[in-house]
Amino acid sequence: CRIHRRNCRSHQCFRPRRFCRTCSEEPSPPIAFDVNPRLPNDKQKQLKALLQHYEDCFSSSSKIRQTPITKYRIITEENARPLRQSPYRVSTREREAMKRQVDEMLRDDIIQPSKSPWASPVVLVKKKDGTLRFCVDYRRLNKITRKDVYPLPRIDDALDRLHNAKYFSSMDLKTGYWQIEVDERDREKTAFITPDGLFEFKVMPFGLCSAPATFQRVMDTVLAGLKWQTCLVYLDDVVVFSSSFDEHLRRLEAVLQAIKTSGLTLKPEKCRFAYEELLFLGHVISKSGVRPDPRKTAAIADFPPPTDKKAVRRFLGLCAYYRRFVKNFARIADPLTNLTKADVEFKWETPQEHAFQELKHRLQTPPLLAHFDEFAETEIHTDASSVGLGAVLVQRADGLERVISYASRSLSKAEANYSTTEKECLAIIWATSKFRPYLYGRPFKVVSDHHALCWLATLKDPSGRLARWSLRLQEYDITVIYKSGKKHSDADCLSRAPVDQPLPDDPDDDYFLGTITTDDFAERQRADPELKALIEYLEGRTAEVPKVFKRALASFFLRNGLLQKKNFSPLRAKYLLVVPSALRPELLQALHDDPTAGHLGVSRTLARIQERYYWPRLTTDVTRYVRTCRDCQRRKTPPTRPAGLLQPIDPPCRPFQQIGMDLLGPFPTSAFGNKWIVVATDYLTRYAETKALPKGSASEVAKFFVENIVLRQGAPEVLITDRGTAFTADLTQAILAYSQTNHRRTTAYHPQTNGLTERLNKTIADMLSMYVDVEHKTWDAILPYVTFAYNTAVQETTQISPYKLVYGRSPATTLDAMLPNVTDEENLDVSEYLQRAEEARQLARLRIKNQQTTDSHRYNLRRRFVEYQPGERVWVWTPIRRRGLSEKLLRRYLGPYRVVRRLGPLDYEVVPDGITNSQRRRSRPEVVHVARLKPFHAR
Repeated sequence: CRIHRRNCRSHQCFRPRRFCRTCSEEPSPPIAFDVNPRLPNDKQKQLKALLQHYEDCFSSSSKIRQTPITKYRIITEENARPLRQSPYRVSTREREAMKRQVDEMLRDDIIQPSKSPWASPVVLVKKKDGTLRFCVDYRRLNKITRKDVYPLPRIDDALDRLHNAKYFSSMDLKTGYWQIEVDERDREKTAFITPDGLFEFKVMPFGLCSAPATFQRVMDTVLAGLKWQTCLVYLDDVVVFSSSFDEHLRRLEAVLQAIKTSGLTLKPEKCRFAYEELLFLGHVISKSGVRPDPRKTAAIADFPPPTDKKAVRRFLGLCAYYRRFVKNFARIADPLTNLTKADVEFKWETPQEHAFQELKHRLQTPPLLAHFDEFAETEIHTDASSVGLGAVLVQRADGLERVISYASRSLSKAEANYSTTEKECLAIIWATSKFRPYLYGRPFKVVSDHHALCWLATLKDPSGRLARWSLRLQEYDITVIYKSGKKHSDADCLSRAPVDQPLPDDPDDDYFLGTITTDDFAERQRADPELKALIEYLEGRTAEVPKVFKRALASFFLRNGLLQKKNFSPLRAKYLLVVPSALRPELLQALHDDPTAGHLGVSRTLARIQERYYWPRLTTDVTRYVRTCRDCQRRKTPPTRPAGLLQPIDPPCRPFQQIGMDLLGPFPTSAFGNKWIVVATDYLTRYAETKALPKGSASEVAKFFVENIVLRQGAPEVLITDRGTAFTADLTQAILAYSQTNHRRTTAYHPQTNGLTERLNKTIADMLSMYVDVEHKTWDAILPYVTFAYNTAVQETTQISPYKLVYGRSPATTLDAMLPNVTDEENLDVSEYLQRAEEARQLARLRIKNQQTTDSHRYNLRRRFVEYQPGERVWVWTPIRRRGLSEKLLRRYLGPYRVVRRLGPLDYEVVPDGITNSQRRRSRPEVVHVARLKPFHAR
């Protein structure tokens, strides 16, 4: 049947062939292919004839066929139990949209009714056009699924293949994931639940963690032998490229034949053929080069000014995708990048607005980066400054210089100490590594503005760091050319405004101990004044011997011209080499700092050295070297008791004279839209006030303070909080000033100062967890009840309930109406009532002080007293977190810092060491608890 050639075997059709006798379906209209209208008519005809020949590869109907190449497997962890979740509650409109899409998928044989023990909920996401996208929340299933690590292609590798290409055709699969069947054994795991029933996918759904890898593997299998040479493929996007039209037809036919054989289906509405300019992976590709997609940059241009850190990160993420097109990206984005740091308060000011608008402007007018030509003359322009390295990859063709890519990075602290020559050499090493895929195996030139680099590649007798760098360059066919700085502005500009972060220090560079012959070592021994005197004594040329050698003088001897020492330990070498002072620093580096030495402590480093070497005052030198090692100081905590004795807060004399406040959360958004709990507790009675809040902002916290504290109990004299923005904001500070409340803030990363409130947070959370529903949506409704339960419970420290200490009586409960009341409270007159309440508070205060004395004694047995003087240099412990890096491997201490002054028994003001007085006046000192400090040992 010419109408339904795949679905119908009948050859008897009505004469105008509008309907098929067998299936009685109206045929689909002819496919209108999107062919480049600028092609000559004869070429358009050739191309359309080819596409019509492979018309079976395209489909505009809702029916989707599946490829027989593979079936999708969902391999879960062993003994994994089926996961079942209830459907999310939705509105009437959303339920209708959900049912409509489920019915369409049932009709198209995408899903089927299920009896699976698995069930994942459905989420409807609003599209730009207002319609709702059907999604299944497979997050819990993905957590127990074994991940497929098959790689997706690198976008830069794909773009580099397009040199000399003039014609481009893009093809998009029709709902590509749904063209892969789910294995019958795993279909039950894809089950999703709606208000109308349980269903499971017969084809691979969106949202499963291994679906992209599976789909890429299928595409690579289908286009094996064609990928990279004839076409590019990234998931369901396929681009065919060629330098001539005839070649394009041949390549396009080969790709279409492969797709036809595999049983995959293309969507004609998303295919474009034989264009000279095309969109691919967010870039506009053409014969001339690559530039960003104008629609993407237009979205960046329309991005509204961020109102919080999350919006700033989203904006920087959009811009960073095209950072290779923007010179000085890091310098421009620096005010925005700093704003995303955890310890920086969000303030949108002039520097941030300028950076925001400058990035928009740069991406609206990006440069055109050329395609890399395998046969063109290649150069890298490098430069180094005091802050960073810069490099530009360029090629020359037809007398023109074309930029392929920009790159830059900042210097690490160790690299910043290099000499000018070493920095310039480092720029070459880094640039050749950065652009290695373009440079390896072909001759190229390095253009720099420093004469010293001209001899780097041909250095005959290098040593130390330069020797290792010279060895690295031997794998390249490299020519170094000098170019003055005035003519070298491209890389020079990048080095002074680096984009990338500094690379980790290369241990081979820093700890390379050059090979030393026996004669060289003997000469260095005789050049050392102490060793020279001992050698002359052993040779009989003098009767004097240095005092430091007298005690073990009999163990020293000359052997093969070298000064050595006999070793009487059976566990070490028989003879120890006496090391001259000039080589001791390098030896210490090699046996402590090198990865094979491991940055171990004093005793292990000393034992490693004593196995083969000796010199006077060896233990002192090793101890000093290890103690002053900056890497060790940044990472290791001293094996001593923590600093800082307990300083109890003296209990106040009356209720709500001194209170603590904190924010607890965020929690899952409740049915009433709340996400936070603000908690306040009285330091005398332990009475708690709580309230659920929709957001933890300063306005909500200030409102709670006024309505729940000031208007109920009066303004407190002292308020203790952490340094959260809700408590340090101008609004909160203004209200505290108006109420004449002294605001005391805890130091960063030391919440123990407000320990009473922190402990209450844990108690409230424990109590809520006992009553909250499965979806955690009712916690704010339960909060008043658990707060009442806490306030009416007898406290372990005071032996009295907070409620009774505040109100002088126990609260009436529902049990009082059912059981007889035997208390005498109702027989008391007012004076007796007040007297009894005051006695209870004084007793509670006494019990609190006694408990504090006991706690202080126990606590201080595990602590030590430490005091730092103004001007002393220290390290500051900071719990750093970085995405993609292990917290266990990060260096915890930052610095060095310099102590400005002591604020109290435990708190110090510190500033970064090395800043000028003017910088110190402009910057705000950081207040740090003594437990986070340790002495800095300078080398």
